[in-house]
Amino acid sequence: MDKLHNGSLADLLEVLLDAAPAFDRRSRERLKTGIEALLAANRDLAGRAARVEKERDALLAAIGRQGVVYDAAGGVVATGPGGEDRIARALSGLGSAPGEGSLRYPGGGPVPPADLPGQRALRGEVLESCRFVVHDRPGEDLHVAVSASPIFTDGAVSGAIVVWQDVTREERTRRRMEEANTLLEGLFENLGDIVGIQLPDHTILRYNRAGYEMLGMTPEEVHGRKCYELIGRTGPCAVCATSIAVASGKREVIEKWVPELGRYLECRSSPILGPEGEVELIVEQLYDITDRKRAEENLRESEATARALLDAPADMIALLDTTGRIIDVNEAMARQFSRSREDLVGVSVFGVFSAGAAEVYAARLHEVAGLGRPVRVEETWKGRWYDTVLYPVRDAHGAVTRIAVIDRDITDMKWVEDALRERTHDLNERVKELSILYAISRIAEQPGNPLERIFCEVVRMLPSGWQYPGDTVARITVEGRTFETEGFRETSLRQASPVVVNGETVGTVEVCYLRERPERDEGPFLREERSLIDTVARRLGRTIERFQAQESLRMSETKFREIAQQSFDMIYTCYNDGGITYISPAVMRILGYTPAELIGGRCRDFVVPSSLPAWKVGRRKIAAGEPVEGLEIEFRRKDGSTAFLELNESPIIQERTVVGVHVVGRDITERKQNELLRQQAFGQIERNIEQFAVLGDHIRQPLQVILGMADLLEDGTAVATIQRQVERINGYIRELDQGWVESREVREFLRKHELA
Repeated sequence: MDKLHNGSLADLLEVLLDAAPAFDRRSRERLKTGIEALLAANRDLAGRAARVEKERDALLAAIGRQGVVYDAAGGVVATGPGGEDRIARALSGLGSAPGEGSLRYPGGGPVPPADLPGQRALRGEVLESCRFVVHDRPGEDLHVAVSASPIFTDGAVSGAIVVWQDVTREERTRRRMEEANTLLEGLFENLGDIVGIQLPDHTILRYNRAGYEMLGMTPEEVHGRKCYELIGRTGPCAVCATSIAVASGKREVIEKWVPELGRYLECRSSPILGPEGEVELIVEQLYDITDRKRAEENLRESEATARALLDAPADMIALLDTTGRIIDVNEAMARQFSRSREDLVGVSVFGVFSAGAAEVYAARLHEVAGLGRPVRVEETWKGRWYDTVLYPVRDAHGAVTRIAVIDRDITDMKWVEDALRERTHDLNERVKELSILYAISRIAEQPGNPLERIFCEVVRMLPSGWQYPGDTVARITVEGRTFETEGFRETSLRQASPVVVNGETVGTVEVCYLRERPERDEGPFLREERSLIDTVARRLGRTIERFQAQESLRMSETKFREIAQQSFDMIYTCYNDGGITYISPAVMRILGYTPAELIGGRCRDFVVPSSLPAWKVGRRKIAAGEPVEGLEIEFRRKDGSTAFLELNESPIIQERTVVGVHVVGRDITERKQNELLRQQAFGQIERNIEQFAVLGDHIRQPLQVILGMADLLEDGTAVATIQRQVERINGYIRELDQGWVESREVREFLRKHELA
């Protein structure tokens, strides 16, 4: 019986055959055949089971993923490669410890046991690449993509298969890419330079923040528009880096002046090529190089100025390095050595001196370079005196790297040194005089200073401009008003100059010495002092003229505004860059607007479309500096009605440029309406005249017929009656004819006098 319960089918066959004596031969044969068939079927099933297991393992290996096969009860039937690792345990809910090896959703929440992939598949669900996180250890989370599917047998779920793929590296790469994209987007948006992306046809896709700020536009306003449209142009720039880059397929860089922006820009257009080498996009970088350009211009000007300053003086100037090698010289120095500048540059300065002079010069260079302080000496060379100064030139770190040498020929100065000392006093006097003139100009030009204050300040300062200010007094007399220094008294030691305004003498400037002084050019006074007092008098005259002109201008403006305020016509002033700056109150009567409503606006905005052609003709004449008279324009009133104005315009010209226009507008609406009515009346007269002529003919013809018929009547009385009535009608017709003639004469008279 042990064989029966525990043995194989072969053992079962042996047991049954041992018991065969109880059966007849035929039964035993049938039993044997059945047992053999059963054994064959058992072997077939065993082979099929082995093949299924091999196919399952091959499938798991072929898909290259790790996997687990569950039976209907959730037990593990088979595992793929690595099916025993921590991911498999997490997917099966077999984490090693709390918090470790547990399965979580990407958002961080734990996955309940009932929602594990295998359990969901056993419920008939199909999962495709669902993302989960295996929380293994802090900082070592694993990301997996899980697919699960139920296994059906005879229409019922008999198991489930769960496969997964470790996508931790992919997830980390994705996060790094997102971080990189965020970083790149942040860099793109926060670049100080302007960066834009556009299509080859100049259509803008986007700019960074700097681009939108430069244009003063939003992304919605920019997207889909041409780059040149954003600055008010109708076509691409004459020189365009993008156009060149599209043609060449290479990065192109140009520099250009953009007048619409008032800036210099460096444009770098880099093409992005497609698979076939075609240009798909253009990345345009715009660098504001205005400051650099201006710096370059300033540098060129500075270099030119430096060269001009270097060559302008008669002094000999050279720039040396600390070893005595010539870096540069001016023309005066080159002439002194009878060599060209090109020949001297790079030559040691010691080679152009004698041995003794070279030794002395080397000591000076050593002193300047070593001590870092200038050296100044007077020396003779070739029979002439020179004032030589050696200056140290330092780099950014304070080290002496070059030495500037300036040699001034002072031979003549040596000869006239005494004369120069004598003139020092005179030079000081000139400084005082210039200081006085500068102070007077500053006082005279200071806004808000009245004439009285100007005269008081000038007379107070005058003594300081003369040789002996302590003994000098001054007085200014203008139009009966007197301004004088304290202690003023007129002496025989006197200078005076008239104050002339518009060719008429209106006052005097006087300077007196209170004590006797040595005789000079003009008694005790210098020639320069005569020039000074004349200059002061002329300056005061011009100041008075300026004040008078300002007062006249103020009165003129006041008078103009008074006239404009009271004028029946509409008067206004309009500037090209500021619109209407003044408009008279008459605009309220004519157009219904208050002056405040129109200040800053443009009259063109109120012109009726039918009058715009005539308006534009007037504008062209004004732009050419020509006046416009009798321009009839129809304007739109505030209430929606219209008014005809006859405009007389004159251009406002400043520095030969038309900057605006003065306009006087007269309301001719009633006149235009009367003209229309007059035209209608004359039209009716014309029609009446035509009707008179036709009516006469139409009446005469029937009367002739009536007279003809009356002649046929035998009743003489009736005939006479008819003839009398016809004659009466003819009289009426003659009156109509006379009215027609008179109407024609009236019409011709009116036409002759331009009334029709």
